[in-house]
Amino acid sequence: MYNTRGQTPLTQVGRPAYSTRMEHYALHGGRAGYDRLQLLARDRWPVTHALLVRAGVGTGQRCIDIGCGGGEVTFELAKLVAPYGVVVGIDMDDIKLALAREAAADRGITNVEFQARNVNDWDEPATYDVVFSRYLLQHLSQPVALLRRMWSAVRPGGVIVVEDADHDGWGCHPANEGFAFFRQTFCQAIDRGGGDHAIGRKLYSSFREAGIPDAHVDLVVPLYLADEGKTLPLSTLDAITATIRTERLASEEEITAARAELAAFTADLHSLIFGPLIFQVWWQR
Repeated sequence: MYNTRGQTPLTQVGRPAYSTRMEHYALHGGRAGYDRLQLLARDRWPVTHALLVRAGVGTGQRCIDIGCGGGEVTFELAKLVAPYGVVVGIDMDDIKLALAREAAADRGITNVEFQARNVNDWDEPATYDVVFSRYLLQHLSQPVALLRRMWSAVRPGGVIVVEDADHDGWGCHPANEGFAFFRQTFCQAIDRGGGDHAIGRKLYSSFREAGIPDAHVDLVVPLYLADEGKTLPLSTLDAITATIRTERLASEEEITAARAELAAFTADLHSLIFGPLIFQVWWQR
């Protein structure tokens, strides 16, 4: 378990259970989606950084960040492999990619490249030293198929690194109906879109199903009291509101009431939010 001041890996298990439906991204994209990903990146980077260091990511390597979003993790990868390494970020959201390119230019980061690509069509065998993805597989109907292509893309001596969440692991204290609404509708929105809200616990077995012979696995759990990351459930609820309406998961009155209750709970300095369960899995070829 960890709070925003540090982390300690726990243990893990997993079993595969996947949908074959065509996926539909449950969270809104564009500028609002970019801003939410900025918050997520700030909150989760220390844990991701520790994972990448354990996996041996370092200077001179060629990397790919699959489902890179607004590129914040891509930029951090670029720092780790500088000055001679390069990072390619791929995503299908043109607005986020345009903002990522602007940010790279503003910050003078020259060893990154962003490409608009559908991850379901991506395939680059034996191309990268580091093949990385974070919080993407939960949205896919065929995550094992992507893992096979990710493993194929790893050069000899290179590494595959994946982080993803088990959203059953969200919790709070004291109990709050607005938070319960967020947790339930978020899981439903992912699943209705063809993804798997509990993919995290299944990553280890998914690696084996994808032909990866073994893997290192760690588990971390965020804990929030008054940190910026405490607003993630609220911003995520805002991000899935369109999906809640489209899938008729709740009425407008229920959405409005739940959001107000969750906002008040988030602002309460004595309330506690934790989760999701974040599974980190990696293996060297």
